Amino acid sequence: MKAKSIISVLFMFGVATVVSAQNIDDAIRYSNIVPAGTAKFVSMGGAMGAIGGDLTAVTVNPAGLGVYRNGQMTISPMWTTDKETAKYYGTTAKSNSSSFRFSNVGLASAIPVDETGLVSFNMGFVYNRLTNFDGGYSVRGYNDVSSLLDKAVDDFNVDYWDRDPFYNTDLFIYDSSMHRYINDYEDFGVYGSNQRQSVTTDGSLGDYSFLLGANINNEFYIGGSLNIVHVDYRHVSKYTEEPDIEDFTIDYFNVTDEFWTTGGGVNLKLGVIGWLNDNLRVGAAFHTPTILSLTDDYGTKVESSVWYSEQDNNTNDVTYYTTKQSYNSTGTVDWRLTMPAKFIGSIAFVAPEHGMIDVDCEVVKYSDATIKDDDIQIGNEYDELNGLISAELRTTVNLRLGGELTFGPAVARAGFGFYGSPYKSGHVNSSAHQMVYSIGAGYRGHWAFIDLGYNLRTKNETKYIYTYQESETKMKSRVGNFVLTAGFRF
Repeated sequence: MKAKSIISVLFMFGVATVVSAQNIDDAIRYSNIVPAGTAKFVSMGGAMGAIGGDLTAVTVNPAGLGVYRNGQMTISPMWTTDKETAKYYGTTAKSNSSSFRFSNVGLASAIPVDETGLVSFNMGFVYNRLTNFDGGYSVRGYNDVSSLLDKAVDDFNVDYWDRDPFYNTDLFIYDSSMHRYINDYEDFGVYGSNQRQSVTTDGSLGDYSFLLGANINNEFYIGGSLNIVHVDYRHVSKYTEEPDIEDFTIDYFNVTDEFWTTGGGVNLKLGVIGWLNDNLRVGAAFHTPTILSLTDDYGTKVESSVWYSEQDNNTNDVTYYTTKQSYNSTGTVDWRLTMPAKFIGSIAFVAPEHGMIDVDCEVVKYSDATIKDDDIQIGNEYDELNGLISAELRTTVNLRLGGELTFGPAVARAGFGFYGSPYKSGHVNSSAHQMVYSIGAGYRGHWAFIDLGYNLRTKNETKYIYTYQESETKMKSRVGNFVLTAGFRF
């Protein structure tokens, strides 16, 4: 069998892995996010940390709640489109999907106190969709150097399991001379198969925020929030391999992997904003690590069609036939994930009645992410994985820039965001950063307003459909969000 080059991406999700096993991908999925929210926030590229006065911006820097002079309520439906392109062994596959969700619902109130000193005391409750998992992609191509069965039989030889779905569908052969299991490609000494994979994901990462803020002398604003994070993520992978080898014993096999992660956790956010003068504002915020308690419900189903031969003892004729069989393996795993803290610094230039520009700088140390099992009495089985997270992930600086021009009651907005790859230099995805381009407009009345925003998130990365380097797939992702916000003042 061709020697496999197993790189650190082994721990990233691939089809036909044991889907209950946590990996680096889990640590990144819930922390390397581009938040959605109100149309104003989206259209300004999420750069509002020194401005506030928006019911998504207050969840980045809670001090922005103190900017409110009166009450406000918003609701924001969002339409998401996902376009994915996968290139695998020279074959390109394209996928398109779309979904409808609510990205923001919020309420803020301002309680006047005095004209100087503590001017107002503010409260708020906001739900924001931090990220949307709806999407998917397809991969297909002809592979003459490796098979999914290589990964499956290697794992089986390391950790024998009599409920292994590949073992129970006759996709392994025991080689008594080597005292190990092999697959049919090894037995024949040649590779060649048509491989297809389709992946669909859905769900979201949502944030329910209970906020308190204060306005001091109309110059200094402070705020804090208790945030309840809700996780709902479902991943379904369907894989088909059809060998193209003469007299091969396997006709085809299908693998369906599915897991559904649910749970939640909490964090705290603290922030300050200072108006240095009529035109210059600065802000800073700190988000504590988020501790999530999660449950994975997982299942793997393997279906195979294998050729067998039977010799008639009387005529010496050989009869060939196929059998189709399937086997399911399911289970549940409880685990905990600690997502890293975030530090955000902001500066804004404001020209009253004309517009504003804001720049946010966000620092995230992804190597601080940790995964633990649910039973703290027997030690942490993820120590090796946490060591890999620390070794492979780095501190990333995310930059956001946004601006607004005012034309009487009408406003026009645009923004840009750069979200660096969490992987260290030298990793195959060290350049897999995300770029966000946004635009929008709004109309503001005395008691109500309406905003429309759009952003496009682009990302190029490498994935492995079964973790071996020979299954490398080049991915291009283009995700667009259309957000409409209706707001009311009171």
